[in-house]
Amino acid sequence: MTALLALRGVDLGVGERRFCRQLDWTIQPKERWAVLGPNGAGKSTLLRALAGLHPVNGGEIWLEGSPLGRLSRRAVARRVGILFQEQEYPFPATVLECVLAGRTPHVAFWAPDTAEDHQWAWDALRETGLEALAHRQVDTLSGGERRRMEAATLLVQSPRLMLLDEPTNHLDLGHRIGLLRLLVRKTEEQDGAMILVLHDINLASRFCDHFLFLFGSGESLLGEQEQMLQPALLSRLYRHPMRAVRDGERLYWIPT
Repeated sequence: MTALLALRGVDLGVGERRFCRQLDWTIQPKERWAVLGPNGAGKSTLLRALAGLHPVNGGEIWLEGSPLGRLSRRAVARRVGILFQEQEYPFPATVLECVLAGRTPHVAFWAPDTAEDHQWAWDALRETGLEALAHRQVDTLSGGERRRMEAATLLVQSPRLMLLDEPTNHLDLGHRIGLLRLLVRKTEEQDGAMILVLHDINLASRFCDHFLFLFGSGESLLGEQEQMLQPALLSRLYRHPMRAVRDGERLYWIPT
């Protein structure tokens, strides 16, 4: 089986600071990865590198068997979608117009939107609960509404690999769970995978089966959930004592 994404000996950093050294990492279809680490550990920079938006300092990234750096931006965008932690909208636009922009990698240059494109957009708006806001201007939305619009745009792009940087920003509890369930279902339907940057360990443990830890010093560790979510390892990652509390069959991680 060809991996969706494979990193071989990747070094990544900004200036003199290194976020990871000699990172070997393979993401297979159906896997859900959480990237955890303290502030400034390079989590967002790593996601940008995986989308080809930030250069690596060494090593190579392969996307579905091809070197990422040799693929066109259009080819990458058909396979990889990224939800940034914060996004800016400098020009006036409606919710529907923004969501339709997600179809860009799949249509010919300068081609008008088709009925199929509009169906994709309306389906995504319905699934994110935004149908009634389709013709609202983006600058009139709340933070949570805007976040759901950004998720709808990602769904319209229909990538096999979703890179999600704090996808639950600005969302209330119900919308957090609902959105992550939706994204998980979509990746499973497309035989895809997802990589989430999260600060909420408990949310990560609920939706992710694999973890990558970035310690902020260049050290990284990765593995399956049971191997990685250990009190000693989490305490070292966050430089603060952590312990597990059991509620029925579920473990919750809290600082001590």
